Amino acid sequence: MREAARLPARLLALGLPLGPLRLLRTRGRRSGRTHVVPVVVLRHRGRTWLVSPFGDTAWVHNARADPRAELEHLRRAHAVELVEVTGAERLAVLRRYRTRFAAIGYVRTAFAGTPLHDDDAMAHLAARHPVFAVSSAPAVRTARTVQTAPGSPA
Repeated sequence: MREAARLPARLLALGLPLGPLRLLRTRGRRSGRTHVVPVVVLRHRGRTWLVSPFGDTAWVHNARADPRAELEHLRRAHAVELVEVTGAERLAVLRRYRTRFAAIGYVRTAFAGTPLHDDDAMAHLAARHPVFAVSSAPAVRTARTVQTAPGSPA
């Protein structure tokens, strides 16, 4: 995890609200271990989205290998499924993400110099910033954890 992400991750793990930040838990594509990283959640057109402003990071690779994950907010974890989107939908989400979170320094840096309404520039940018739709995954509660139900979409 990047050094800058350690403090927000600790605060979120304690249950402190940090605006649109949530903890994302993915399963390591090679190790199988759980990985936790803070992410910014975007609500747009009635859906929840995750954008990777840092490109193809570990959580992106993990989500591509296994779309089942958990999003935690206020110490409550919810089983989710992450589905990568492309094309016009991806561009619309990136535009909204960039506009909505322009005050966040790393978002400004990641999207610096790209005209918001230039389709060619945004398409080039979209290739570097994966976008995932977040949907609820069926969950089975056990005494210790939340597990994705057998036979749910993978």
